[in-house]
Amino acid sequence: MICPKCGNEIAEGHLYCEVCGEEIQIVPDFDLQVEESIHVTLSSVAGDVKTAPIVDAKGITKEIPTDAVKREIKQDDIRKEETERKDKKQQTRRPVRRIKQGQKTKKYPYMPYVFAGIALVVIAAVALLLLLNRKPKPEEWYPKALTQYRQGEYDLAIESLFELQKVAPLDRESSLLLSDCYFAKNQPDEAIGVLKSAFAGNENDPEYLKRLLDTYIASDDKNAIAELLEETDNEEIRTAYADYIADPPLFSLESGTYTDDEQLSIISEEEGTIRYTLDGSEPDEESAVYSSPFIFDVGEHTVTAVFVNEKGMMSDPVQKTYVIEKKMLDDPVLLTEGGKYSDPKLIALEKPEGAVIYYTDDGSDPTAESNVYNQPIPMPIREKTFRFIVINAEGLTSEVVEATYTLQMVTLVDVTMAENAVQLCLKLGGKSVKQSEYKCSSAYRENEKNYYLVEEYSLQTAEKVKTGRVYAVDVLTGELYKVDMNSAEGDYKLTAF
Repeated sequence: MICPKCGNEIAEGHLYCEVCGEEIQIVPDFDLQVEESIHVTLSSVAGDVKTAPIVDAKGITKEIPTDAVKREIKQDDIRKEETERKDKKQQTRRPVRRIKQGQKTKKYPYMPYVFAGIALVVIAAVALLLLLNRKPKPEEWYPKALTQYRQGEYDLAIESLFELQKVAPLDRESSLLLSDCYFAKNQPDEAIGVLKSAFAGNENDPEYLKRLLDTYIASDDKNAIAELLEETDNEEIRTAYADYIADPPLFSLESGTYTDDEQLSIISEEEGTIRYTLDGSEPDEESAVYSSPFIFDVGEHTVTAVFVNEKGMMSDPVQKTYVIEKKMLDDPVLLTEGGKYSDPKLIALEKPEGAVIYYTDDGSDPTAESNVYNQPIPMPIREKTFRFIVINAEGLTSEVVEATYTLQMVTLVDVTMAENAVQLCLKLGGKSVKQSEYKCSSAYRENEKNYYLVEEYSLQTAEKVKTGRVYAVDVLTGELYKVDMNSAEGDYKLTAF
C-alpha cells in the first residue's frame, strides 16, 4: 500500500505512515463516475427486460428484476446523497479509520510523541542543572568575581574570591579586588587588612600607599592618614597627597625667660586654623582658636598649639614654655651709700631720665604716692632706713633699693635744746609761734661744722604740714642760722639769724 501523502510504501497491517504519520484509509474511496455509469446503464435497459444484470460494489454480477432494478436505482440515489454528505463531513474531520478484522487498535496513537517531548524536557533540565552546578575552573574564579563586583553583588564576589583562595593564594590583582569589595560594603577595616596582607614587605609600594590612603580618606580616619604620610619617605605620594599634610605652626618666641612687655605670635604659612591650650594639654578640635598675639602676666606659661588645614588634617603639636618677669626700669643709683657716719652728709641719688624717684623712710615700699626725690636728703640724726624706687609715666618700675643710715655726731647741744632755741629766737623777733611746731630730724655739715636742721610745721590744720622754713643750730655752740635751699647746687645756704 502506498501513502497517499508522501508516497512511502506502507507495510501490511499498518494504519499510519511511518514517514509522515498520515492515517491510512482502508475502505476504498467513493468513485462518482463509476456510480453514474451504472445508473445510466440501468436506466437504459430497465424498460426492456424484467431482469437485468447488475454489478454491485464488490464487482459481482446479479440478475435483478426490473422492479428490483428500480428500487436499486432509488437506493443508489440515496447512497449517492449519503456519499455527498459524508464527503462534506470529511472536509471538517479526520477520515474514519477502518480496521481490518483481527487487527488491534492503539488507544492513544499520539503517546509516543508525548513521551518523546517529556524526555527532551527532562534531558534539558538535567543539562541546565549540571551547567548551573558546575564549579568554575581556578582561572575562571577571578573573572567571575570581577563581573559580580561590577554588578554590585559584593557578597557573591567575595565568595568567589574565597573559592579561588582555596585553590591557591590570592595574587595582588585578586587581593585588590577583594579589598574593593570590602570597601564597597563599608568595611574599611577588612579592606585595609587585605591590603596590608597583599603588600607585606612592600609597604612603600606607591599602589599600596595610594589605595591605603584612599581608604583612610573615605573612612575619614585623619589620624591614620597623618601617621602614614609622616612615616613614608615616598616623595611622589607625599606630593600627590600634600593637601593632607599639615605643617606645625610657628612660634615667634622660643622657650625662655622674657619680660611682661613681650608678645607671642603663632603663625602658619597655609590656610587653616591654629588651636591652642595654656594648661599643657594637647589641643583638639574643641580647643580655643588663636586669633591675636599673647601678652602674658608675670609668671610661668606653657603654650601648646596645632595647625588644622582646610582638609581637617591636624599637625603635630608644638609646645613652648615661657617665664615672664615684670619689665623693670634701671634701679635707683645711690650717690651716698648707706652706713654709719660721724659727720652728716646729704643723701643723694642719680636722677633717671624720663622717670621719677619715689622714697619712704618708714620701712614701707614706695609707690607713686610716696615722697618724691627732687634734691639731696639731709642725713637723719637717728638710724633710719630709706627705700627708693624709679617709676615712669607708663607705670614701669625699678626694683626697690634700700639703704640704712646711722649718724653718731659729737655734740654739746642736744636736739631738744636746738628746737627750743629756734622757738625762743622767733618769739624774741616778734613772730607768733602758737600755731607752729618745730622739729629736728636731720643734720647738715658746712665748712667743717655740723648743724641740726629744725623744720617748721603748721598746726592750723588737722594734720601737721611743713611750711618749708628750715633753721640750723650749731651742735657745739648753739648758734642759729636761717637755711635756704640752693637748688642749683642741690645743697643748703646758711645765713646768721
